[in-house]
Amino acid sequence: MLKTLKVLGIAVVLVVVAVALFGCFAPVFGGRQSPESLQRIESSPNFVDGEFVNAVPTSVSTRAPESETSIVDWIFQAEDKNPSAPLPSEIFHPEDLTEGKFVWLGHATLLMKLNGLVIMTDPVFHRASPIPVFGSPFPIENPIPIDNLPIIDAVVISHDHYDHLDHKAVRWLVDRVKHFFVPLGVKAHLVRWDVDPNAITEMDWYESETHRNVQFTLAPARHFSGRGLWDRNATLWGSWIVSSDALNVYFSGDTGYSETFKEIGQRYGPFDVAFIDSGAYNADWSQIHMMPEETVQASIDLAASVMVPIGWSKFDLALHPWDEPAIRLAKEAQIKDVNVASPLIGEVFDLEEYPQIPWWEQVRAELMHLIYGANS
Repeated sequence: MLKTLKVLGIAVVLVVVAVALFGCFAPVFGGRQSPESLQRIESSPNFVDGEFVNAVPTSVSTRAPESETSIVDWIFQAEDKNPSAPLPSEIFHPEDLTEGKFVWLGHATLLMKLNGLVIMTDPVFHRASPIPVFGSPFPIENPIPIDNLPIIDAVVISHDHYDHLDHKAVRWLVDRVKHFFVPLGVKAHLVRWDVDPNAITEMDWYESETHRNVQFTLAPARHFSGRGLWDRNATLWGSWIVSSDALNVYFSGDTGYSETFKEIGQRYGPFDVAFIDSGAYNADWSQIHMMPEETVQASIDLAASVMVPIGWSKFDLALHPWDEPAIRLAKEAQIKDVNVASPLIGEVFDLEEYPQIPWWEQVRAELMHLIYGANS
Protein backbone atom coordinates (compact mmCIF):
# COMPACT_ATOMS: atom_id res chain seq x y z
CA MET A 1 0.00 0.00 0.00
CA LEU A 2 2.74 2.45 0.97
CA LYS A 3 4.63 1.57 -2.20
CA THR A 4 1.53 2.30 -4.30
CA LEU A 5 1.01 5.65 -2.58
CA LYS A 6 4.65 6.51 -3.14
CA VAL A 7 4.36 5.71 -6.86
CA LEU A 8 1.18 7.81 -7.11
CA GLY A 9 2.87 10.67 -5.29
CA ILE A 10 5.84 10.59 -7.65
CA ALA A 11 3.46 10.49 -10.63
CA VAL A 12 1.58 13.54 -9.37
CA VAL A 13 4.83 15.45 -8.84
CA LEU A 14 6.02 14.55 -12.34
CA VAL A 15 2.74 15.73 -13.85
CA VAL A 16 2.94 19.02 -11.95
CA VAL A 17 6.55 19.53 -13.03
CA ALA A 18 5.67 18.70 -16.64
CA VAL A 19 2.81 21.20 -16.64
CA ALA A 20 5.03 23.85 -15.06
CA LEU A 21 7.79 23.28 -17.62
CA PHE A 22 5.26 23.39 -20.45
CA GLY A 23 3.90 26.66 -19.08
CA CYS A 24 7.38 28.13 -18.86
CA PHE A 25 8.91 27.02 -22.14
CA ALA A 26 6.22 26.21 -24.74
CA PRO A 27 6.25 28.90 -27.48
CA VAL A 28 2.48 29.36 -27.31
CA PHE A 29 2.87 31.03 -23.90
CA GLY A 30 5.05 33.79 -25.33
CA GLY A 31 8.46 35.23 -24.56
CA ARG A 32 10.51 37.04 -21.95
CA GLN A 33 10.95 40.80 -21.89
CA SER A 34 14.08 42.37 -23.33
CA PRO A 35 15.95 44.84 -21.10
CA GLU A 36 14.66 47.71 -23.25
CA SER A 37 11.03 46.61 -22.99
CA LEU A 38 11.37 45.91 -19.28
CA GLN A 39 12.66 49.42 -18.71
CA ARG A 40 9.67 50.90 -20.55
CA ILE A 41 7.27 48.69 -18.61
CA GLU A 42 8.70 49.62 -15.22
CA SER A 43 8.62 53.33 -16.04
CA SER A 44 4.96 53.25 -17.12
CA PRO A 45 2.53 55.09 -14.81
CA ASN A 46 0.14 52.18 -15.39
CA PHE A 47 2.60 49.64 -13.91
CA VAL A 48 2.16 49.52 -10.13
CA ASP A 49 3.73 47.11 -7.63
CA GLY A 50 4.95 44.74 -10.30
CA GLU A 51 1.87 44.59 -12.53
CA PHE A 52 -0.23 46.67 -14.88
CA VAL A 53 -3.42 48.11 -13.42
CA ASN A 54 -6.65 49.53 -14.79
CA ALA A 55 -7.55 53.20 -14.75
CA VAL A 56 -10.34 52.37 -12.27
CA PRO A 57 -10.41 49.66 -9.57
CA THR A 58 -11.24 46.36 -11.28
CA SER A 59 -11.78 42.75 -10.24
CA VAL A 60 -11.48 39.96 -12.78
CA SER A 61 -14.28 38.10 -10.99
CA THR A 62 -17.00 39.61 -8.84
CA ARG A 63 -18.39 36.21 -7.91
CA ALA A 64 -20.22 36.20 -4.59
CA PRO A 65 -20.80 33.08 -2.47
CA GLU A 66 -24.46 33.13 -3.46
CA SER A 67 -23.63 33.52 -7.16
CA GLU A 68 -25.85 31.45 -9.42
CA THR A 69 -22.97 30.66 -11.78
CA SER A 70 -21.22 27.41 -10.85
CA ILE A 71 -19.41 24.47 -12.38
CA VAL A 72 -22.84 22.85 -12.76
CA ASP A 73 -23.85 25.62 -15.16
CA TRP A 74 -20.83 24.89 -17.34
CA ILE A 75 -21.52 21.14 -17.36
CA PHE A 76 -25.28 21.37 -17.97
CA GLN A 77 -25.43 24.15 -20.52
CA ALA A 78 -28.52 25.57 -22.21
CA GLU A 79 -29.47 23.82 -25.45
CA ASP A 80 -29.25 27.05 -27.43
CA LYS A 81 -25.88 28.13 -26.04
CA ASN A 82 -24.09 27.14 -29.24
CA PRO A 83 -25.50 27.26 -32.79
CA SER A 84 -26.86 23.92 -33.99
CA ALA A 85 -25.77 24.45 -37.61
CA PRO A 86 -23.04 26.40 -39.40
CA LEU A 87 -23.66 30.14 -39.15
CA PRO A 88 -24.18 32.10 -42.37
CA SER A 89 -21.16 33.93 -43.69
CA GLU A 90 -19.86 35.34 -46.95
CA ILE A 91 -16.88 34.26 -49.02
CA PHE A 92 -14.22 36.93 -48.54
CA HIS A 93 -12.49 38.18 -51.68
CA PRO A 94 -9.44 40.30 -50.74
CA GLU A 95 -9.80 42.45 -53.86
CA ASP A 96 -13.16 43.71 -52.53
CA LEU A 97 -11.44 45.43 -49.60
CA THR A 98 -11.03 48.83 -51.23
CA GLU A 99 -10.47 52.24 -49.63
CA GLY A 100 -12.74 53.00 -46.68
CA LYS A 101 -14.13 49.48 -46.42
CA PHE A 102 -14.21 46.99 -43.57
CA VAL A 103 -14.69 43.26 -43.10
CA TRP A 104 -15.37 41.37 -39.88
CA LEU A 105 -13.60 38.01 -39.79
CA GLY A 106 -15.22 36.95 -36.50
CA HIS A 107 -14.71 37.70 -32.80
CA ALA A 108 -12.32 40.70 -32.66
CA THR A 109 -10.55 40.14 -35.98
CA LEU A 110 -11.18 42.87 -38.54
CA LEU A 111 -9.65 44.10 -41.75
CA MET A 112 -9.95 47.68 -42.96
CA LYS A 113 -8.36 49.80 -45.65
CA LEU A 114 -7.47 53.37 -44.71
CA ASN A 115 -5.23 55.73 -46.69
CA GLY A 116 -4.22 52.76 -48.83
CA LEU A 117 -3.11 50.69 -45.81
CA VAL A 118 -4.61 47.28 -45.08
CA ILE A 119 -4.97 47.12 -41.29
CA MET A 120 -5.89 44.10 -39.16
CA THR A 121 -7.00 43.85 -35.54
CA ASP A 122 -6.35 40.95 -33.13
CA PRO A 123 -5.56 38.16 -35.63
CA VAL A 124 -7.15 34.88 -34.46
CA PHE A 125 -7.85 32.03 -36.88
CA HIS A 126 -7.62 28.96 -34.68
CA ARG A 127 -8.95 27.73 -31.34
CA ALA A 128 -9.16 30.44 -28.68
CA SER A 129 -7.30 28.38 -26.07
CA PRO A 130 -4.14 26.25 -25.85
CA ILE A 131 -6.26 23.55 -24.20
CA PRO A 132 -8.19 21.46 -26.77
CA VAL A 133 -11.45 21.27 -24.80
CA PHE A 134 -11.86 25.05 -24.49
CA GLY A 135 -12.43 27.90 -26.92
CA SER A 136 -13.87 25.92 -29.80
CA PRO A 137 -14.88 28.02 -32.83
CA PHE A 138 -18.48 27.84 -34.02
CA PRO A 139 -18.86 26.34 -37.50
CA ILE A 140 -19.60 28.82 -40.30
CA GLU A 141 -20.76 28.23 -43.86
CA ASN A 142 -17.74 29.85 -45.50
CA PRO A 143 -14.63 29.57 -43.32
CA ILE A 144 -12.03 32.23 -44.06
CA PRO A 145 -8.67 30.53 -44.64
CA ILE A 146 -5.72 32.46 -43.33
CA ASP A 147 -3.91 31.96 -46.61
CA ASN A 148 -6.64 33.95 -48.37
CA LEU A 149 -5.60 37.18 -46.66
CA PRO A 150 -3.99 40.09 -48.49
CA ILE A 151 -0.61 41.51 -47.56
CA ILE A 152 -1.21 43.45 -44.34
CA ASP A 153 0.45 46.80 -43.74
CA ALA A 154 -0.28 47.02 -40.02
CA VAL A 155 -1.69 44.86 -37.23
CA VAL A 156 -2.95 46.27 -33.93
CA ILE A 157 -3.24 43.96 -30.93
CA SER A 158 -5.40 44.82 -27.92
CA HIS A 159 -3.95 42.34 -25.41
CA ASP A 160 -2.30 38.94 -25.14
CA HIS A 161 -5.21 36.62 -24.30
CA TYR A 162 -5.54 33.61 -26.58
CA ASP A 163 -8.78 34.72 -28.22
CA HIS A 164 -7.06 37.96 -29.30
CA LEU A 165 -3.49 36.86 -29.98
CA ASP A 166 -3.17 33.60 -31.90
CA HIS A 167 0.31 32.06 -31.81
CA LYS A 168 -0.26 29.97 -34.94
CA ALA A 169 -1.72 32.91 -36.85
CA VAL A 170 1.18 35.20 -35.98
CA ARG A 171 3.68 32.55 -37.05
CA TRP A 172 1.92 32.22 -40.37
CA LEU A 173 1.58 36.00 -40.84
CA VAL A 174 5.24 36.79 -40.13
CA ASP A 175 6.06 37.27 -43.81
CA ARG A 176 2.73 38.90 -44.67
CA VAL A 177 2.58 41.71 -42.09
CA LYS A 178 4.76 44.79 -42.44
CA HIS A 179 4.32 46.23 -38.94
CA PHE A 180 2.74 45.40 -35.57
CA PHE A 181 1.46 47.95 -33.02
CA VAL A 182 1.09 46.43 -29.55
CA PRO A 183 0.66 47.41 -25.88
CA LEU A 184 3.72 47.40 -23.62
CA GLY A 185 5.11 43.92 -23.04
CA VAL A 186 3.38 42.16 -25.94
CA LYS A 187 6.42 42.60 -28.17
CA ALA A 188 8.19 39.76 -26.33
CA HIS A 189 5.57 37.27 -27.52
CA LEU A 190 5.90 38.31 -31.15
CA VAL A 191 9.69 38.19 -31.05
CA ARG A 192 9.48 34.66 -29.60
CA TRP A 193 7.32 33.79 -32.61
CA ASP A 194 9.92 35.06 -35.13
CA VAL A 195 8.58 38.55 -35.82
CA ASP A 196 11.38 41.04 -36.57
CA PRO A 197 11.78 43.29 -33.48
CA ASN A 198 12.19 46.28 -35.81
CA ALA A 199 8.70 45.60 -37.18
CA ILE A 200 7.06 46.03 -33.76
CA THR A 201 6.09 49.25 -32.00
CA GLU A 202 5.25 48.97 -28.29
CA MET A 203 3.01 51.67 -26.84
CA ASP A 204 1.58 52.88 -23.56
CA TRP A 205 -1.88 54.39 -23.08
CA TYR A 206 -2.37 57.74 -24.83
CA GLU A 207 0.70 57.31 -27.01
CA SER A 208 0.37 57.80 -30.78
CA GLU A 209 2.45 56.76 -33.76
CA THR A 210 1.94 57.74 -37.39
CA HIS A 211 2.57 55.12 -40.05
CA ARG A 212 2.22 56.17 -43.69
CA ASN A 213 -0.27 58.95 -42.89
CA VAL A 214 -2.41 56.80 -40.59
CA GLN A 215 -2.29 57.55 -36.86
CA PHE A 216 -2.40 54.70 -34.33
CA THR A 217 -3.25 55.60 -30.73
CA LEU A 218 -3.42 53.19 -27.80
CA ALA A 219 -6.15 54.12 -25.31
CA PRO A 220 -7.22 52.49 -22.04
CA ALA A 221 -9.49 49.46 -21.75
CA ARG A 222 -10.80 47.84 -18.58
CA HIS A 223 -9.48 44.30 -18.68
CA PHE A 224 -6.41 42.22 -17.76
CA SER A 225 -3.71 40.14 -19.45
CA GLY A 226 -1.72 36.92 -19.27
CA ARG A 227 -1.02 33.74 -21.23
CA GLY A 228 0.59 31.48 -18.64
CA LEU A 229 0.34 30.45 -15.01
CA TRP A 230 2.46 33.24 -13.56
CA ASP A 231 2.19 36.26 -15.88
CA ARG A 232 -1.14 37.83 -14.87
CA ASN A 233 -1.07 41.54 -15.83
CA ALA A 234 2.59 41.39 -16.88
CA THR A 235 1.67 43.02 -20.21
CA LEU A 236 -0.56 45.99 -20.93
CA TRP A 237 -3.99 45.86 -22.58
CA GLY A 238 -5.87 48.59 -24.38
CA SER A 239 -8.17 49.86 -27.11
CA TRP A 240 -7.11 51.47 -30.38
CA ILE A 241 -7.93 54.60 -32.33
CA VAL A 242 -6.97 54.37 -35.99
CA SER A 243 -7.30 57.67 -37.86
CA SER A 244 -6.88 58.43 -41.55
CA ASP A 245 -7.59 61.55 -43.59
CA ALA A 246 -11.18 60.42 -44.09
CA LEU A 247 -12.13 58.13 -41.19
CA ASN A 248 -11.75 57.97 -37.42
CA VAL A 249 -12.07 54.38 -36.17
CA TYR A 250 -12.30 52.99 -32.62
CA PHE A 251 -11.56 49.35 -31.71
CA SER A 252 -12.24 48.31 -28.11
CA GLY A 253 -10.61 44.90 -27.78
CA ASP A 254 -11.99 43.32 -24.58
CA THR A 255 -13.22 45.72 -21.93
CA GLY A 256 -15.62 46.33 -19.11
CA TYR A 257 -17.62 49.54 -18.96
CA SER A 258 -16.30 52.66 -17.25
CA GLU A 259 -16.35 56.44 -17.56
CA THR A 260 -13.16 56.09 -19.61
CA PHE A 261 -15.31 55.79 -22.73
CA LYS A 262 -16.48 59.37 -22.22
CA GLU A 263 -12.89 60.52 -21.77
CA ILE A 264 -11.84 58.78 -24.99
CA GLY A 265 -14.81 60.25 -26.84
CA GLN A 266 -14.01 63.75 -25.64
CA ARG A 267 -10.31 63.42 -26.37
CA TYR A 268 -10.32 61.57 -29.71
CA GLY A 269 -13.93 61.54 -30.96
CA PRO A 270 -16.28 61.76 -32.60
CA PHE A 271 -15.80 58.43 -34.36
CA ASP A 272 -17.12 57.43 -37.75
CA VAL A 273 -17.35 53.84 -36.55
CA ALA A 274 -16.69 52.03 -33.28
CA PHE A 275 -16.10 48.29 -33.08
CA ILE A 276 -17.04 47.44 -29.49
CA ASP A 277 -16.88 44.32 -27.30
CA SER A 278 -20.30 42.70 -26.93
CA GLY A 279 -19.98 39.05 -26.04
CA ALA A 280 -18.55 36.43 -23.66
CA TYR A 281 -20.11 38.30 -20.75
CA ASN A 282 -21.27 37.02 -17.39
CA ALA A 283 -22.43 38.68 -14.18
CA ASP A 284 -19.26 37.37 -12.51
CA TRP A 285 -17.13 39.15 -15.16
CA SER A 286 -19.07 42.41 -15.12
CA GLN A 287 -15.99 44.59 -14.65
CA ILE A 288 -13.94 43.12 -17.51
CA HIS A 289 -16.63 42.48 -20.15
CA MET A 290 -19.66 44.60 -21.00
CA MET A 291 -23.28 43.57 -21.07
CA PRO A 292 -24.88 44.42 -24.44
CA GLU A 293 -26.71 47.38 -22.93
CA GLU A 294 -23.40 48.78 -21.72
CA THR A 295 -21.95 48.35 -25.19
CA VAL A 296 -24.67 50.63 -26.53
CA GLN A 297 -23.89 53.20 -23.84
CA ALA A 298 -20.20 52.99 -24.68
CA SER A 299 -21.03 53.84 -28.29
CA ILE A 300 -22.94 56.90 -27.10
CA ASP A 301 -20.06 57.93 -24.83
CA LEU A 302 -17.62 57.63 -27.73
CA ALA A 303 -19.84 59.75 -29.99
CA ALA A 304 -19.76 57.05 -32.67
CA SER A 305 -21.85 57.52 -35.81
CA VAL A 306 -22.06 53.76 -36.34
CA MET A 307 -21.38 50.97 -33.89
CA VAL A 308 -20.41 47.38 -34.80
CA PRO A 309 -20.64 44.77 -32.02
CA ILE A 310 -17.69 42.37 -31.92
CA GLY A 311 -16.60 39.52 -29.66
CA TRP A 312 -19.65 37.35 -30.33
CA SER A 313 -20.76 34.45 -32.62
CA LYS A 314 -17.27 33.00 -33.13
CA PHE A 315 -16.10 31.11 -30.03
CA ASP A 316 -17.67 29.11 -27.21
CA LEU A 317 -16.49 31.32 -24.34
CA ALA A 318 -19.52 32.00 -22.12
CA LEU A 319 -22.79 30.59 -20.81
CA HIS A 320 -25.22 32.85 -22.64
CA PRO A 321 -26.94 31.69 -25.86
CA TRP A 322 -24.77 32.45 -28.88
CA ASP A 323 -27.22 35.02 -30.31
CA GLU A 324 -28.20 36.72 -27.03
CA PRO A 325 -25.64 39.55 -27.42
CA ALA A 326 -27.14 40.56 -30.77
CA ILE A 327 -30.74 40.33 -29.54
CA ARG A 328 -30.15 42.41 -26.41
CA LEU A 329 -27.94 44.93 -28.17
CA ALA A 330 -30.42 45.48 -31.02
CA LYS A 331 -33.22 46.10 -28.54
CA GLU A 332 -31.20 48.62 -26.51
CA ALA A 333 -29.85 50.35 -29.63
CA GLN A 334 -33.39 50.91 -30.88
CA ILE A 335 -34.39 52.43 -27.54
CA LYS A 336 -31.32 54.69 -27.46
CA ASP A 337 -31.43 55.50 -31.21
CA VAL A 338 -27.93 54.15 -31.89
CA ASN A 339 -26.94 53.13 -35.42
CA VAL A 340 -25.75 49.52 -35.50
CA ALA A 341 -24.13 47.65 -38.38
CA SER A 342 -24.69 43.90 -38.42
CA PRO A 343 -22.34 42.37 -41.00
CA LEU A 344 -21.99 38.68 -41.62
CA ILE A 345 -18.54 37.23 -41.09
CA GLY A 346 -16.69 37.82 -44.36
CA GLU A 347 -19.03 40.58 -45.57
CA VAL A 348 -17.20 43.64 -46.91
CA PHE A 349 -18.98 46.91 -46.15
CA ASP A 350 -18.52 50.66 -45.94
CA LEU A 351 -20.20 53.33 -43.84
CA GLU A 352 -22.33 54.72 -46.64
CA GLU A 353 -24.51 51.60 -46.88
CA TYR A 354 -23.68 49.39 -43.93
CA PRO A 355 -25.54 46.09 -43.35
CA GLN A 356 -28.47 46.22 -40.93
CA ILE A 357 -30.22 42.88 -41.48
CA PRO A 358 -30.64 40.92 -38.20
CA TRP A 359 -29.34 37.71 -39.75
CA TRP A 360 -29.32 35.86 -36.42
CA GLU A 361 -33.14 36.02 -36.37
CA GLN A 362 -33.29 33.99 -39.59
CA VAL A 363 -30.91 31.43 -38.10
CA ARG A 364 -33.19 30.96 -35.08
CA ALA A 365 -36.32 30.90 -37.27
CA GLU A 366 -34.85 28.13 -39.42
CA LEU A 367 -33.96 26.16 -36.30
CA MET A 368 -37.51 26.50 -34.95
CA HIS A 369 -38.86 25.35 -38.30
CA LEU A 370 -36.70 22.23 -38.17
CA ILE A 371 -37.73 21.46 -34.59
CA TYR A 372 -41.45 22.24 -34.69
CA GLY A 373 -42.32 22.05 -38.37
CA ALA A 374 -43.96 24.48 -40.74
CA ASN A 375 -46.60 25.53 -38.19
CA SER A 376 -44.07 26.90 -35.68
